[in-house]
Amino acid sequence: MAPPRRARNRVARLATLVTGPMGSWAGVVFWVAVVAVALPFANKVGSVETSRLTEFLPSGAASTRALQLDRAFPSGKALPAEVVFFRASGLTPVDRARAKADGADLTARLGPAIGTPSPLVAAPDGKVAVMAVPIPGSETAVGHTIGAMRSVLGVGTAGLEIRVTGQAAVQADLLGSFSGADSLLLLATAVMVAILLAATYRSPVLWLVPLLCVGIAEAVAQALVYALGRGGLTVNGQSAALVTVIVFGAGTDYALLITARYREELRRVPDHRLAMTTAWRRAAPAVVASALTVAAALTCLLPASLNLTTDFGIVGIVGVLSAAVVILGAYPALLLVMGRGVFWPAVPRHAPDFVQRGPWTWLARLVSQGRRPVWISGFVLLGAAGVGLFTVNTNLSALSELPTTAPSVRGYQLLEGHFPPGEVSPVDVVVTRGGDLPSVRAALGRLPVTAAMGPVERAGGMARFDLVLAVKPTGVTGFDAVRRLRTVAARAGGDNVVIGGQTAQDLDTAQASHRDTLVIVPAVLAVVLLVLWLVLRAWLGPLLVVATVVVTFGAALGVTSAVFVPLLHLPGTDPTVPLLTFVFLVALGIDYNIFLLTRVREEVLRSGSAAGIRTGVASTGVVLTSAGIVLAGTFSVLAILPVVASREIGIVVALGVLADTFLVRTVLVPTLAADLGARFWWPTRLPVSGTAPRGPSSARQSQRRH
Repeated sequence: MAPPRRARNRVARLATLVTGPMGSWAGVVFWVAVVAVALPFANKVGSVETSRLTEFLPSGAASTRALQLDRAFPSGKALPAEVVFFRASGLTPVDRARAKADGADLTARLGPAIGTPSPLVAAPDGKVAVMAVPIPGSETAVGHTIGAMRSVLGVGTAGLEIRVTGQAAVQADLLGSFSGADSLLLLATAVMVAILLAATYRSPVLWLVPLLCVGIAEAVAQALVYALGRGGLTVNGQSAALVTVIVFGAGTDYALLITARYREELRRVPDHRLAMTTAWRRAAPAVVASALTVAAALTCLLPASLNLTTDFGIVGIVGVLSAAVVILGAYPALLLVMGRGVFWPAVPRHAPDFVQRGPWTWLARLVSQGRRPVWISGFVLLGAAGVGLFTVNTNLSALSELPTTAPSVRGYQLLEGHFPPGEVSPVDVVVTRGGDLPSVRAALGRLPVTAAMGPVERAGGMARFDLVLAVKPTGVTGFDAVRRLRTVAARAGGDNVVIGGQTAQDLDTAQASHRDTLVIVPAVLAVVLLVLWLVLRAWLGPLLVVATVVVTFGAALGVTSAVFVPLLHLPGTDPTVPLLTFVFLVALGIDYNIFLLTRVREEVLRSGSAAGIRTGVASTGVVLTSAGIVLAGTFSVLAILPVVASREIGIVVALGVLADTFLVRTVLVPTLAADLGARFWWPTRLPVSGTAPRGPSSARQSQRRH
């Protein structure tokens, strides 16, 4: 089905508006004004970032509800911190005296910033002692207090090691891990993109223009994120970093696509303004389709039960749409103002008979032959890489998000092995109807997974107590223990008993991630398949393209799990990583296939399957490969962040994009299309090679080409 004449006329009018004599200068002035308005708000995005633990938990989960109910109790009005004293040869009387003096010193120097420290509790082996310190206030205040406590206590001397850990310290370290990370990530991403653009364009001037436009898009996106944050959206360091990566990656790709079309038209027509008008008219639909495809795929994240996943979807949509709007509006205007000289020293001259040659022409001839063993080998190679999926371990704790060098992580390491296994992460039991308390405590106390139960705390007709597990509170063992506690508690008190705590939170997060995956993955596949059907107006081809993207995702996640997780000493795969990387890789993989196949389809309708694939691959090879390298480079920058989930998202997406760039889109898809011939494009009727399209749609197809 041909696009309506009215839609084509709108695109033509927009092209004239954006690239006309007044449009270029007016566009520059307009976007300067946009930056002036957006930048002050973009610089405030850090003020709306949060790292509250509740923001990382699934909404409606039992552990989230327990955390909310805890606020009604005196102990719930403050976050617990733990001061750990450790000596490998055993704590001496002097060490114990110092620990008690440190508790008094904290009270004297920090005053109302902390609650009353608990008595010192020593481990059975005498090597470790711990003091609990409640810390009230907002997350910012808690972070400042943890920093002050560490400053007062130091890290110990002469064999005595002192660490501050606990829930308050974990939250402070999470927030601190992103302190300054936004600026570092922005700088690293900009440098990476600048190097790749300079290498691609080989011009001392041209690479600055897309970088400048991407900077404008970044300011617009961050300003919008700030506004959404003020309106109630949860913004954390990971989501803010994601905006930067998506804006730089997508924006640079869109700029590369427009530049390639512009360079191509400059060789066909002498007037650079007419060349840009034609280039914009031909490239804009692909850019818009690409941006809307990515946005539609990210929209599928919005119903996720994990707040973090939902927030990623929202900020991702903001990033990709900001990149598309700014590149389509500002980039052509800047290029036109600078004229042909922007390409110096390789200025494209008017040469209508120009014939492209080089390695892409050779590769295009090879893949257009449609040799079946080639695309079968590609699937086998990707499938072999996907074997690593069997090693994926997503049963991680929240503590695993931090690097092992974080002070709170080191504090937990000192506690492990010296106290009963569950002592370092007690289970939170809340009984909303106090009358059920005796039966609940009796039922839980009889379980072999229960080592001890703490004193009861009451408030507003409710009761709560801590329960220490007799087994390791992390991983599958801890998850099984929490499930057993919940089953028995439900029998004793029904819905009036809520089981929370860190182990329960980790279990609920893992379960929510798996549930979101089962719901969102089919939705994303349906969305991208629908988009491909509409764009390519074919049935079989889009199904095969989606299959290649899914296999690419499996290969990227498998390689990361089997190679990079042990190589980088990561604790495992964060439970949110498989779903988020699937959405990104499917959306971005379809994105590139839209760029490739829309051009191939245009050429196929003109000259037949083999010749069309040959021309389409040759004409898009350089720009799409450059775009893939830039996108992989921008996502790889996430690996510099200290949080495990961000690092793994960066690695998986970068690997997947590189596989798509150099194997799937370059070799596998065009070879598959050439092998299937007309069946790939069915029901579109292809012409006999070298002739005009035949059939009742011929006139409309001819109009589309011209």
